[in-house]
Amino acid sequence: MAFEKEFERALSVHRQGKLREAFHRYDAILKAEPRHAGALHLSGVVLHQAGQIPAAIERIRAAIDVDPSSAEAWSNLGMALDAIGRSDAARNALKEALRRAPNAADIAANLAGMLIAQGQTIEGEAIARRATTADPTFADGWYNLAIAVERQGRVLEALDAVTRAASLAPHQPHVMGLKSQLEAAVAAPKRARQTLEAALARSPTSSQLRFEYASLLEDEGEPVAAADAYAQTLRLEPHHGPALSQLLHLKRWLGDWRELAGYERRFIDGLARHTLLSPFVLLGTPSTRAQQRACADTWSAALAGPATKTASRRPLSSGRLRVGYLSADFHTHATAYLAAGLFERHDRQRFEVVAYSIGPDDASPMRERLKQAFDRFVDLRGTSADAAAERVRSDGIDILVDLKGHTAGAPPRILALRPAPIQVHYLGFPGTLGGGLVDYLVGDAIVTPEAHAADYAETLVRLPGSYQVNDRERPIHEPPSRSALGLPDGAVVLCNFNASWKRRPEALDAWAAILRRVPDAVLWLLARRDDDPAIANLRREAGARGIDPVRLRFATARPNADYLGLYARADLFVDTWPYNAHTTGSDALWAGCPVVTILGDTFASRVGASLSHAVGLPELVARDVDDYIAKTVALARDADARRRLRDHLAGPGRRSPLFDTLRTTRALEAAYLEMARQYREGVREPIDFEAPREAPRAASNA
Repeated sequence: MAFEKEFERALSVHRQGKLREAFHRYDAILKAEPRHAGALHLSGVVLHQAGQIPAAIERIRAAIDVDPSSAEAWSNLGMALDAIGRSDAARNALKEALRRAPNAADIAANLAGMLIAQGQTIEGEAIARRATTADPTFADGWYNLAIAVERQGRVLEALDAVTRAASLAPHQPHVMGLKSQLEAAVAAPKRARQTLEAALARSPTSSQLRFEYASLLEDEGEPVAAADAYAQTLRLEPHHGPALSQLLHLKRWLGDWRELAGYERRFIDGLARHTLLSPFVLLGTPSTRAQQRACADTWSAALAGPATKTASRRPLSSGRLRVGYLSADFHTHATAYLAAGLFERHDRQRFEVVAYSIGPDDASPMRERLKQAFDRFVDLRGTSADAAAERVRSDGIDILVDLKGHTAGAPPRILALRPAPIQVHYLGFPGTLGGGLVDYLVGDAIVTPEAHAADYAETLVRLPGSYQVNDRERPIHEPPSRSALGLPDGAVVLCNFNASWKRRPEALDAWAAILRRVPDAVLWLLARRDDDPAIANLRREAGARGIDPVRLRFATARPNADYLGLYARADLFVDTWPYNAHTTGSDALWAGCPVVTILGDTFASRVGASLSHAVGLPELVARDVDDYIAKTVALARDADARRRLRDHLAGPGRRSPLFDTLRTTRALEAAYLEMARQYREGVREPIDFEAPREAPRAASNA
């Protein structure tokens, strides 16, 4: 009886959060009675709360040895095992807990959450339903049910479940955050915003809710407010990687470079701590290939989730190879403009080509063209990753080609489930995907030279010429006059129509140096619309560099054929770094505008050089920033030299490998056939279609 009074006192201080005192009281009991099950169990719980997980597991196991009937002890053992990554043992412990307490809603909810996190979504749904039946007022049961059904693509049902959870636990940030996400997913952004604003009023220091609010503002086209909300998130949680990633992206998009250097230092420092940071944002940050791989590995592991299946060693198709292209960009999008001709020109005698679309249907002419380009066009929009992977698997796809990488709408979870024997990344993301998501990465001798292979998680494929396929069917409309476009008739027009997030202070430094040396030149940039905040920010930055802000001119977004026509009114395209012009670079060359670029040391910073070599103008690839400035100034002062470059692009350039869609298609097909041969023979080796040659070298300051 004396022990029981001491145990009650220990339990009381434990409930007050006085962990050290509680542990000492439990320990005093155990010194007198080493087999006291309650003291063993709860001292183990204290150790878990203090972060001493192995010691906690040892104590709780000892308690179970004394009293194996305690469902609570089995449950806490499961949670401790889960904390050190012993997922199978953790799951089994929670199942044992539920067997001993079949009506315990908290145990059922914990088991459901664990099953869902481990990728066992259907079983997790069943256990979550058991929790809601056992106690309809237990919010976590409804919350985990919402997650389970949402992952199966049943968004409305998920919203119903999380709404029940929110009514029971309106002060729980994770519940309210999920409710707002699902409201946004069903096209109810006003409801989502109301949910978040009410939740933030209750929990103003929740970094999770503040991040959700920032994301909603960004999606709703309020970038300035979104950037402020991301910054607030970082003040609440300084190592919040996704918030830092999005803040950096928006800062660049807005041309708001105040504090940019500090945020970029935090980003690079976070890589060493394995912080969850966007690989896509890193590509636009001065970084090494090794850093990019480490970032991609961390990102893929977090976003892909646990894979419940692995690719089977099933035989490949005996007849035509089945090639599936996976993308969210089968609509009016840069990737579609590049690759439409590829899909149309595949050899149907040797390949069956299937599209798996996980993005929107914009009902555009491009969407209709793409639907006609494939043997089958499968719309998986709104389908869960697990269901999408099962569809690819059941269709018997031999080679699954991901066109997204780590860009918006990317499908890492589908790739992690390994639905195809051979998985490849091509075109959409200029870098490694990391995490073992795919087997091969398609590049060329310049963007992915053999010497760089160690910094890619994938086996490299090097296509002849440039890796980038281009569609020869792109029309170009006659543009308005220079004056109608707001350009001075007699000026030298230097243009850069890259997305605004690729622009950096270093590029504007170089452009300002060029403008100072060529007084009659103007710089023509792209803006989303006339009131784009980037316009004022960039003009302010130009003024700070001693350049009259009026010398920066802006074109707004327009249909592709009209946009391509703008290049007829420009004299030179001046590239960005470390993220070069990719689709935009080949757009300029296709439309006859020479591109001056810098060769860097990463995939994203070598694309400009790849395009220039393939089109036959290697002399426009600069060694470093000084060389870039010198080349641009010389060409800006030499109208005859510019004319010769345009004549080349109108003649030999148009006939070059860069714009030979069929040539690139056949090279890619040869790569697919070689991948199939390697798979059948149980090997995987680099695939190179060019004679060995030394790739150009990047200067250290480029």
